[in-house]
Amino acid sequence: MKHSNRWMVMVLVMAGLLLAACTPASIKAAKIQPVKVENIEGSNLKRVTLVPEAAKRIEIQTTAVREEPVVRQRKVGGEVVDLAALASATTSAPSASSIRVRVTLNESDLIMVDRSKPALVLPLGGNTGATGWTAQSVAAPAVSNAEEENEALYYALDTADHGLTAGQRVLVQLTLVGSSMPRKLIPHAALLYDAHGDTWVYTNPAPLVFVRQHISVNYIEGDRVVLFAGPPTGAAVVTVGAAELYGAETGVGK
Repeated sequence: MKHSNRWMVMVLVMAGLLLAACTPASIKAAKIQPVKVENIEGSNLKRVTLVPEAAKRIEIQTTAVREEPVVRQRKVGGEVVDLAALASATTSAPSASSIRVRVTLNESDLIMVDRSKPALVLPLGGNTGATGWTAQSVAAPAVSNAEEENEALYYALDTADHGLTAGQRVLVQLTLVGSSMPRKLIPHAALLYDAHGDTWVYTNPAPLVFVRQHISVNYIEGDRVVLFAGPPTGAAVVTVGAAELYGAETGVGK
């Protein structure tokens, strides 16, 4: 009986030693979490907080939301026309002053053109006059086809020394409505799409703290994203590591 009790005591002592050896490591592992995800009251979003090591590992980078005047332009095809030939009843001979550039657009595109701004007329093929000529919007001439008149814009060149001839095809750079107005800008790298196609960015309101915010995109031009609405100017948005933050917040990829 004494022999049996001695073995029981030895087993208990050994178990206690093993437990003592494992417990600190387990507690330490439980305490050190690379990311903390918390619900934001009154919202379906969550606040993601990283430990410094985790932020360094995924190389989080941010940049500030900018606001600056944005000139938006569009290049379309145009045709050089002679007003004398377009007029319904005229015997006037063609002249440099009767030359116009006609741009035909559909109704939705027409309303986007800022007719108060000059256009830039460019020759096709990059030949002589590659720098182009400025031209001002003018009233449409009286033509026999009223439907054609309603679908076209006409531009008079600022110089008579253009060398353009009726029937020649050209490229016309138009300024769109709303140009030169201050707009919020973010780099394309900050733009994040969810599974439904909605657009977001991750803001960085405090060190190592990240919050997803919905944005409304006006248009994307190269690396520049122009916003209708988004974070305030100067706010930090994530440009590297947003996908990892989204995965941590939503559980995607776990």
